[in-house]
Amino acid sequence: MLAQARVLGTPVTVCTFVQAQDELARLVSRGGAAYVSCANAYSATMATDLPAFAAVLAEADMVTADGMAVVWALRALGHTHAERVHNDDLFLACCARFPDWRHYLVGGRDGQTDQVAAAMRARFPGIRIAGGSATPVRPVPAQQQEQILAQIRQARPDIVWVGMGTPAQDHWMHEVAAQVGLPMVGVGSLFDLLAGRTRAAPEWVKRSGLQWAFRLMQEPRRLAGRYLIYNSRFVWGLARQWWHRDRKDGHG
Repeated sequence: MLAQARVLGTPVTVCTFVQAQDELARLVSRGGAAYVSCANAYSATMATDLPAFAAVLAEADMVTADGMAVVWALRALGHTHAERVHNDDLFLACCARFPDWRHYLVGGRDGQTDQVAAAMRARFPGIRIAGGSATPVRPVPAQQQEQILAQIRQARPDIVWVGMGTPAQDHWMHEVAAQVGLPMVGVGSLFDLLAGRTRAAPEWVKRSGLQWAFRLMQEPRRLAGRYLIYNSRFVWGLARQWWHRDRKDGHG
């Protein structure tokens, strides 16, 4: 069982990138309901405002350190081996490493899961894409949700990748986990990336913690407010966490 550490109250799984793959493989091998969320400055800060969202993250089987700010926080807490586990990269790594898995895609605009499936078949010849369901309206309407669940049951995948963005994908996975009965992983804007709507950040940008800036340049209108407000609040919240931690240690 992988360790967890709280970052602004969110229980983040402490692991390397390979360990995250191993844990996901364990969940797939075990079968049954499970879901994987991700933690970055935006989601961890949002969880401090929204108790319902915080509860969803607390019940996840794994909460990956999706952003470098969260990784730096984990390392500062003493978990020096912690690595970034960006769920986009986790998806690609698992597609390459576990060729026998049957994948199902949920999320994106109409027709987007077909585009993603085509991109994955080109990148990983022989990959097993069991099917896909778009979710252009969120929250997903009840009638469409029943259709999606029926399609997943019929497709009989090993794993479901959910690209609705935070926090919609997390709430959806939490709501349907028992009905799906399979591991699900939230992958945010991955479908936009694979469908060619956005561009992937270079590796050096990811490692430097500047992926937010790269995304901001591509979608300034949608992301400017998010990054200005939530990144600033994350830094302030982390400083308060350190202050309280140091005072507690000092009086220990």
